[in-house]
Order: sequence, then structure tokens, then C-alpha cells
Amino acid sequence: MILDETNRNNLIFLILQFLHEEGYEESVHLDSDNNAKFLFLCILLEQDSGVFFNYSYFSDAIINGNWKVAEDYLSAFTSPEENTYSRKMFFHLYTWKFSEAYDRQAKAIYNSFYEILDVTSLRISVDWWFLSLRAQKQKAKHLSGGSESVDIFSKDLRRIPIFKDDGFDDLVEVISVEDIRQELRYISCLQITVCSEADRIQLFSGGFVCRTSEQTCCANKALVRARLCADLRELAESNPSFLGKLVFPKLNEYALLSLIFLICPNCNGKKEDLICIILQFLHDAKYKNTLHKLEQQSKVFFNLNYLVEVMTLGQLGKAEEYLAAFTDLHKNKYSKAMFLEIQKLKRLESTEWEVTTPSGSLDNMSPKKKLRTSVAILAKKNPVLKDKLNFPNMEKSRLLTLMKQTMDWWKPQTCNNPDSLEDIPVVPYLCGAPSSLENEFSETGQRTKVDNCKIKEINDPSECNALVLPDYCSGGKIARLTYSFSGDYILALAEDGTHKLWTWSSSQYEFCKYTPRILKENIFPKPRLHQPQSGKTMKNEISTSLQNSENSVSCFAIKGSYIFSTSGGKIAVFDLKSFEKVAAFGSHTPTATYFIFIPGDLLVVGLDDGSIFVHCLSARKIKEKLEGHDQRITCLAFSRCFKVLVSSGADGKLCVWSTKSWEKLTSNDDSMDNFFTRHNHESSSLVTHIEFDPYQIELLVVQERSITVHKAPTLDCLFQWVPDESDHTSITSATYSYDGEIMYVGLRNGSIKIMDSKAFGTICRISLTAFTQHIPSSFRLEVYPTVVATHPSHPSQISVGLSNGKVIVLQPLGGVGWGEVTVPPPEDNGASSDGSNESY
Repeated sequence: MILDETNRNNLIFLILQFLHEEGYEESVHLDSDNNAKFLFLCILLEQDSGVFFNYSYFSDAIINGNWKVAEDYLSAFTSPEENTYSRKMFFHLYTWKFSEAYDRQAKAIYNSFYEILDVTSLRISVDWWFLSLRAQKQKAKHLSGGSESVDIFSKDLRRIPIFKDDGFDDLVEVISVEDIRQELRYISCLQITVCSEADRIQLFSGGFVCRTSEQTCCANKALVRARLCADLRELAESNPSFLGKLVFPKLNEYALLSLIFLICPNCNGKKEDLICIILQFLHDAKYKNTLHKLEQQSKVFFNLNYLVEVMTLGQLGKAEEYLAAFTDLHKNKYSKAMFLEIQKLKRLESTEWEVTTPSGSLDNMSPKKKLRTSVAILAKKNPVLKDKLNFPNMEKSRLLTLMKQTMDWWKPQTCNNPDSLEDIPVVPYLCGAPSSLENEFSETGQRTKVDNCKIKEINDPSECNALVLPDYCSGGKIARLTYSFSGDYILALAEDGTHKLWTWSSSQYEFCKYTPRILKENIFPKPRLHQPQSGKTMKNEISTSLQNSENSVSCFAIKGSYIFSTSGGKIAVFDLKSFEKVAAFGSHTPTATYFIFIPGDLLVVGLDDGSIFVHCLSARKIKEKLEGHDQRITCLAFSRCFKVLVSSGADGKLCVWSTKSWEKLTSNDDSMDNFFTRHNHESSSLVTHIEFDPYQIELLVVQERSITVHKAPTLDCLFQWVPDESDHTSITSATYSYDGEIMYVGLRNGSIKIMDSKAFGTICRISLTAFTQHIPSSFRLEVYPTVVATHPSHPSQISVGLSNGKVIVLQPLGGVGWGEVTVPPPEDNGASSDGSNESY
């Protein structure tokens, strides 16, 4: 829809008046230069449209010394290159900006210029700009951090062009070097202030340095700025670039609303509809600054596309500001998760550590893209934002259409009877019915999440891919379980100290280089329980005192082709291919209860007396001994992002250690509700497992009755989840998927809950019968998952260790995620609607 320039400008004036009347303006913010910056929505539209130059706003910025604000506002309407008047306006602005910076950094500037000005006189001309660059270089030899006034010379004043019709006196004045030196000496003695006209020393056209007593400085500075505003006003009035832009037209109050009510009498005063058609107009006109600010202040439409765009550009401060306009951290769990995901993005932007994707992974999404996708998914689930994601489905250029329709009617009416309002064309509505979803951002692939209100239940083996790994002996319940880093084998440790290793090789004596993504029992190659030709087995020494204990101290850690393992005795080292025991170290008292490898060829070992030893393997010596727990260490976790080690103990403590100094950085208070000290080791508050999320930023803490997520390295609690009362059960294990999007929780009642790790919403629940239907139950009457391990490159594949010694591999049907359904791609018939990829 095309309107002539006059009518289009009139429409913008109407919108400006409407925004002012509705009070859509922000409070004070700080820009990057720490100058107070008033961001009024009307001002943004004035800058975007260039229709009205608000000289009152411009002069207020100058009076308050907000030079950057004044320069940005002026730059939206003209540039130094446009004409002589514009050139002079910028020149005066930069001159006074320099003059005040000159006062603040006088001594530094004096040292720079004193080295340069070693001639008897100087006539400033175009070479002045190159002189300023030289001054900047000279100053850099003596000062650190840069000079504001030199930056103004090199970046601002050097931009000022010279026009052919300029007189030389318009640009420079003849000055004496001795005068400059005398002035600089005076300034360097910190005796610089502004005084009367008689004391001014003119530096160049429109600019001068002033001096007087310190008491009158501030008052005279305000007078000088006021004089500058008057001079700039005269230039603006003579400037053709500001023709017709300095005076706001006289309009009746609520002129736009009145006009809209005439056109659409059925709109019932819904200002939201008017804001929507204004938003569409701003979008079509590409007034982006005004558009997104109005979205924030009106809260009518949450522009998910814009949020993802600023996150993609790394403008995470803008992303947080935009989100904060609609919700806050404590509004609900989805809002909290969105803010935390943006915080993770900030951490990834600021750290040198990169999250790597395992080789062979079918997931091509980068960690940052996953976090952005997660924010978008959470926005669609968030009840605060859900209704604001739908933008009304209206014809393009709706507001312009209505205005043109009115103008076409108004012209003949004014010729015949100016006072007649009869037969004015009306419309039945301003906006149409909401579209299904105009925010086009979507997750990777053609997938749709199942409504969380209706949790998907898997109660039969036919409802998922379940593969029972072959086993010929029990060995007791599975205590530890893991995939290799590349996913080519699964390793389990039973409570009797027996290790079991499964591969997908064609021979039981060979390792496979891959693991099938789609699990079927009749595919080739089948999983095999690995057994070397020597017939050796990997079995740990069992501590006699712990044989009948419910407190498992079984632990292993893989390093290359070797496994370090213990079941309450010494730490044994086995070759994973030959199963040969190549070493054993440690003692029976105190006993190793948990250990992990961390960078630097270090093995960190937690003991049953609460102490932690840091072994340097290459030097074969103990590097550090850490003491912070009173009872046995239950788990250890290391963050590559923060370079910290976190330990959990049976005493209920969490401790954070620096891996640089090995000092304890923080620990939780023993009195915390979630971490009571218990001496019977059977407390529901006992921490059974801790692990960092894949981004190494948040710490997952698993207890028998709850799961909590803590912010590292401060241990601030971010989320807490407890099983539903209807479950009547306790938690046996929990872990993240490799991409951190899903959390798998094993429960004592024989089920596995698959949850959204961001908001702890249940996606799917797998009952025990789905994966134990064909397993003999003669080993134990009670069968439940004891440990869950996630595949290193397929987030939907898990291995589950059971209390009867069996291991099952599970995966959803159809190659999609848990709780997801496949959606066929839409047919491309070339008839897609206009704006199908837009938000408006």
C-alpha cells in the first residue's frame, strides 16, 4: 500500500502522539560509556522515521552533557557530509565535546602537544586532523588506557569534510603556538575553568577554552552549553535537511484513537488491536528500534524471532532485557530456565573452553545453537508467553490501508461539505483472528513435542526399542554403568566386583568401531558380551566389611584402553582388551570410595574417611590432600569451565575446590534443609551422585528424595524436583543426556522418568514391564533400575542397569526423541502465503 510522503508523515505524527499519550517510555539506562541515556519510544520512532527532529530532547542531552546521545540523535537526521550547515553543526558539537574532555585530561594532553608544537607559529588547516593523529601516537607512548580528547580528534573531528564553497575562516583561525603552550601550562597546573567572554581563548570556529576560578565552573559550563544549543538551533533552522521537521503539527487529543474509532466502531476501544497494527506498520517500514521497544513496553506480542536473532548475534544483554520486559526469573519454572539458558550462553561466550561434540555424533548442532533452541522451546511452553506468541493474522499494511481508505473518502467530502461525517467508510475489525503461530523459529527437524499435560506412558516392549544385552551370569545388581567415549562399547560393574563389557562386533573377541543407532534384536551385528581368548575376567577385590552393606563403594574410571576400578578394596588397573590386571594400588584402610581423572594427568581419589588425595600419575606421587568432609566421599565431579572440583560426602556436605590452588572455595552449610548430616548412611538427604551438565556450568545433585540443580561454583540452588506423591518411591539414579536437554531418572518403583532438564517437566515414563517382560525374575523379586547411562552422541539412547544384574539398552521408536512424534514435511506447492517467514 503506497501513501504519498505527506500522508505517510502525518500517520507517523499520529503514532508519535499516540505513543506519547499512552506513556510508552522507559526509565533511565546507562550506555556503554556510562553516560545517562534516556530511551524514549517516541525518540526512537523520530530517529527511525526522520519525520520530526525533537530539538527539546536534543538540547536537553547537550545541557546534561550527554554528548553521545546528542550525536546519535543528530546522526539519525543528517551527517557532516550532507551540507555546510550539517557540517557546522557536527563541528560545533565535536568541538565542545573535545573542549570538556580537554579539561578533564588537560595534563595528559599537555604532555602530548608539548612534544609536537615545537615551532614558533602554526596556521591550523586541513593538516590539523593529521596533527591530531600524531598527538594520539605521541600520547600513547606515555599514557595507558587512551585519551578521550585525542579520540575525539582522531575519530570525530577528522571526519569533518571541507566543501568547495567554504571560506577558510569557516574552518580555522590563526593561532599562536606560544598561546597554546601558555594555555596548556595553565591547564596543567589544574587551574582550568570557564569564565567570562573576555577570558576566552578562541581555538577554532565555534570552539574555545575558558579559564577562571573553580567555583564558577559548573554554572558557566551550563551557560556555555545553553549558548551552544542556541547556535545549533540557528544552524538547524537554516539547514535544508531539517526543513519541516522542527515543528510538531497541532493535533487534537487522542487524534489517532478517534480516527480509528470512526473507521472501526466495533473495535470496542481495544488499544491492543491498534498497537498490533502499529507494530505491523513499524515492521513493514523497517523501524526496528521502535518496533522492538514497543513490543517490550506494550507487552502485546513476544517476538521470538527477534530474541533468537539477538542471541545468535551474541547480544545476550539485549536478549535478557527483552525477556525481562515480559517475565522475570521468579515468575515460573519456564521463565527461570530461559534466563539460566541465556546465562549459559554468556558463560560460553566468555570462556575459552569449548564444548566438543563426540566423534561419530549424528547431532550437528553446536552447543550455542542448542541453548538458543532450548530458549525457544521454553518460550513456547511458558504460560506467561504462550498467548503472546500469536500475532493477529491480518492483511499486509493494514494501518496504511485504513489511512488511505479514509484519505480517499476525506478529500471529496472536504470539497463538498467539510463538516459532514456521514457515510464514512467503516471496517468490521482492526485485526483478524490470531494465526496459529507466526513466530517461525523451530527446532531442528520436523518434530513436534507432545503436550506435557498428557505424559506419554510406555508400558509395553512394542512401544519402544528395547535390547537386552546377553549375559550368562548374574553377578548381583549393577552398581556402575557407562558407555565408552565413542559409544563403541558398554561397560558395567556388578556389586560382586565383576565387570561386564559388551561390544557390537562380529566376533566375541573383537571390538567394534561403532554402535547401531536403531536397536533391533534381529540386526547384524548383534551385541556380544566381550570375552578375550585367554578366558580372563576382570573382577575386583571385595572388602569383607562391606560385603553385606547396602552402601555401594563400587567405582571405576576409564583412561585410554585401561580401566581403574574398585569395589571396596585396592584400586585395580585392567587392560580392557585382554582383561589382564596390570596393577593395583591403595590400601584397605582407608578405602577408596570414588575417583575420577582430571586434566594434568591427575587421579583424584575420595576415601571412606572423608579425605581426598590428588595423585599425579606421571610423577607417581601424591600432589595434594584435601580435607573438608567428616565421612566417606560419595561422588566427585570436575568442571572444565570453572576449573573446579566438587566433592560430595556422606556427611551431607558439598565442597568446591580450586584445581589451581587446591583451596576450598566454598561449601554448603550443614544446616541446609537438603543436606542434613546423617550418621546411619541411610538418610534420604544423602547425596548419591553429582555431575556437571555438558556445558560444565550447572551441577546436578541426586539424593534419594530429591534432585537439585546448583549454580557453579557458588552452589546456589537453581531448581529442585521431588517425585510425585503418587509415585510412592525414591530416586535410585539420575543423569543428563549428552546434550543436556533431557534428564533420565531411575525410580525404586521400577520406572524411568524422562524429563525436560530445563524446567523438570516429565516428557515420558517407562514402566518396568516394558523392558523386563522377557527377563527371568528368579534373581530378585524386586526389579528396578539401579543406574542409567546415556549414549555419548545419541541423546535418546540409554543403557539401564537393573537390580537383578541385567542391562537393557532403550531407544524410542522411529528415530525421534522421547515424547516426540514425526511430522511429515509440508508440501511445497508454490502457494505459500506472503510473510510466511515473518512475524507480522
